[in-house]
Parts: sequence; structure tokens; C-alpha cells
Amino acid sequence: MFNLTGKVAIVAGGAGLLGLPVSAALARQGAIVVIASRNKERVAAAVKILREHSTKEHVGLSLDIGDEHSIRQVIKQTVDQYGRLDVLVNATYYAISKPVNEISGQEFDQANHTHITGSFLMVREAANAMKSGGSIIQYVSMYGLVSPDPGMYVPPIPPNPIEYGVAKAGLTQMVRYLAAVYGPKGIRINAIAPGPFADDSDRESPEFIRRMSAKTMLGRPGERHETAGAVVFLASDESSYATGSVLTVDGGWTAW
Repeated sequence: MFNLTGKVAIVAGGAGLLGLPVSAALARQGAIVVIASRNKERVAAAVKILREHSTKEHVGLSLDIGDEHSIRQVIKQTVDQYGRLDVLVNATYYAISKPVNEISGQEFDQANHTHITGSFLMVREAANAMKSGGSIIQYVSMYGLVSPDPGMYVPPIPPNPIEYGVAKAGLTQMVRYLAAVYGPKGIRINAIAPGPFADDSDRESPEFIRRMSAKTMLGRPGERHETAGAVVFLASDESSYATGSVLTVDGGWTAW
């Protein structure tokens, strides 16, 4: 089960906090993985990690999710090199990260363009390149399903930015919409809603981790590898009848 041998997968944002474990998990299951991200150094380091544990010819490509030409180039280069595209995982992230009363309209527009429009274009280009069906997995968030609790975010922890939740909610609906559009082509489109996952800066505040942990049913934040299994499931034929769905991987945060 969950064998991805012969599959070609693009992981946009595949060198990041959650993206790198996803890239590694897909590679372990036999997929050829194309890691696409803006940070060239992190991409190169991620590809090196994959190649140390796999005989596949994994590659890294530069991707600016806010630039339509860059998106098209990543898809084209992948198909030109491998002759196919079977899986897209979009784990990209973009936010201005200012308080509500400080973010400008222009900044809010820029965040939405990069996060929502860029993701839409990435999914559409990938779907149109998939000639024999495929699986597209869009990362959304628990904060696309529920609101952040302002009491969680006590200085020095900044508030969760409004443009992040707005974008993730929009992407959740986009998954449902495009699943209906591309279903007749045999392309499944699903979402993973993770959270809470603490990064290094979060872990510098034990009190924030305590507050975060208390809001989950499992009493802890997620470990960075803990969305990778969900991605492998949705990428594989074991989920062949799942589309238009949102799989939460949040320790029960949104189930209270």
C-alpha cells in the first residue's frame, strides 16, 4: 500500500518546515520528487537530503508562487524532464504579518495575490499537465476553518495575521470547486488543514507552547513530520475515491 513508484511529484514549498518531511516521505515511497521553492539554498540542501536516502533523480527548481511565469516554468521543466506529472503538493506560504490596524490595503492585496491567486494558478497549471489523472494536495490551515483566539497571542508572540486565515479559507473553497472541475479528468484535489505546528521561534516561549498545547485534544503541538503520512495517503491510489475533502491534522483543535 501507498506505493508511489513511477510517480512524479512536485512539492511547492518542499524545503520548508512541513514541506521537507513531505518531500522525504514521498521519496521513501518511491516517487521522483521535484522540490520547488523560492529559497535556492534551502532547495539545494533539501534535494541533497533526499538523494542521500534514495536512488531517484530528485531535483530542485526555483519557484516564485506569486509569479505566473515562474509557475509555468516549474510545471514545464518537470514535464519536459520526466515526461509526466502525477502529484502536486502545494505547501507554499505567504503573509505580511502585521496587526489588523497596521496592514495597508496594498499589502493585503499583495498577500492575497501571492497566496490565493498564485496557488490557484499553480493548481490549474498542474492539473492541465496531468494527462492520466493525478492527485493535487493543497495545504490550508485550521485557521481557514476557525478563528484564532487573540488570547493565545500575548507579546512577544505576534498575532496570527488576518491575511493568512483569509487566504487559507479561500483555498479551502478553491479545493472543493476545482475538485468538481477536474474530477472528470480523473484528477483528485484535496486539502490538508494542519495545525498547530510550532516553529523554532515559537518554542522559545514555553508559555505559548503551553497555551497552544492546552487547546488540542492530544495536549501538544504537532511534530513537523506529522502531516507527511496524510500527504502520502492522498497522493497514493489508496485514496482513489477521495476528492474535494479537507483532512485535518491538528490534534483535535477544530473538533472541540
